[in-house]
Amino acid sequence: MKTALLIVVALTPALALAQPLPQPKVGQCPSGYRESGGYCAPTSERAPAAVPKRGQCPANWTQSGNYCIEMRRR
Repeated sequence: MKTALLIVVALTPALALAQPLPQPKVGQCPSGYRESGGYCAPTSERAPAAVPKRGQCPANWTQSGNYCIEMRRR
């Protein structure tokens, strides 16, 4: 059990730096994304992480289109 926990903890920084993923299109795509079929696809691996906006955006995120995008630079 401890080994599995250590593996998860060791991979966490790599997951935080993972490439942004396409998001289902909900209205206007966020900055750094373009429409592709029924999705908003990142224009590059440096695009900010994005999630559909539901209520207020979390701390350190800002609204862009109908999405919340991460404010930190990659």
